[in-house]
Amino acid sequence: MNLRYCRVFIFCAILYLFNACSSSEKIELPWVKIEIPTNDRLESVHFLNDSVGHLVGGVAYQRGIHLATYDGGQNWTSASFSNTAYDVKPLNSGEVVLAGFSGLQRKVNREEDWFTNGFPTINFSLPPFNALSASPDGQFLTGGGIAFKGGFIIRLDPDFLLLTLDSFPAEISDITYLDQTRAVAVGYGIVLHSTDAGSSWTRLPIYNDFFKSVHFPTKEIGYMVGFSGSILKSEDGGLSWLTQRDGNRLTISDEPFRSVFFVDESQGFIVGDGGLFWTTTDGGANWQKITNLPNIDFYDIFIQNEKIYIVGDQGTFIRLDNP
Repeated sequence: MNLRYCRVFIFCAILYLFNACSSSEKIELPWVKIEIPTNDRLESVHFLNDSVGHLVGGVAYQRGIHLATYDGGQNWTSASFSNTAYDVKPLNSGEVVLAGFSGLQRKVNREEDWFTNGFPTINFSLPPFNALSASPDGQFLTGGGIAFKGGFIIRLDPDFLLLTLDSFPAEISDITYLDQTRAVAVGYGIVLHSTDAGSSWTRLPIYNDFFKSVHFPTKEIGYMVGFSGSILKSEDGGLSWLTQRDGNRLTISDEPFRSVFFVDESQGFIVGDGGLFWTTTDGGANWQKITNLPNIDFYDIFIQNEKIYIVGDQGTFIRLDNP
């Protein structure tokens, strides 16, 4: 065996051993598919309790849909919009807010109609609104954009009046308040941190993925995932991040993550394309692959009262118990 072939053999052996050692355990969990009155893609799910839940989605440039249940999924009410919706935030007051291609839609209570929230002081057209978050004192953050252009974050007061508008060089995919003053936003090669409730933002030196989702189960511990398969963890309220999995490394398989949700600082879940469903019980140090879900793209996961809710393509809405 000459030197060149020897080097190739050694490299392949190392690559095989690395992948074998880092492979995730595979498990199966019981689940049920909840029938709902749509076959459109579902982008977001949010349940207030075991009875009250909301789903949104649609078809880009064609229509949007909001579905609500008040009896745990046995019956659904629906509303249609001119374009797809990407995020939904029901509030304890009964108000529901949607973010999507048509901007922000608000419904004050169950009986009222939807209306579009306009911003008369903004004199240009904004790209899609992708994400929403509400602070403990009633302020709102919403962010959006398209890939490597048109990124923005808007801060609103409790009456939805415009407070600040910031633009960024890339899309904002997800945004969350940690408490009344701190917030984190992630997107297309961009990670932002705020210490003044979103009045201003500091960009962190993290660029290596299209970050799709961020979730903080506590005020200090948080996780974010990227579409190339990266997993990052923060232990200081989003000021710094430790890479648990680098999706861009040659020796790491490409995993298209789309949404992350942690029950507490140790137990969490990730969903993504092709039926991807991962879980960890040790804060992301090790992951198990749940392999018996349908082979479709999942876009969001939400957990409430030990119930796991997952939504995705073809009107798929799945529920399972937290193992």
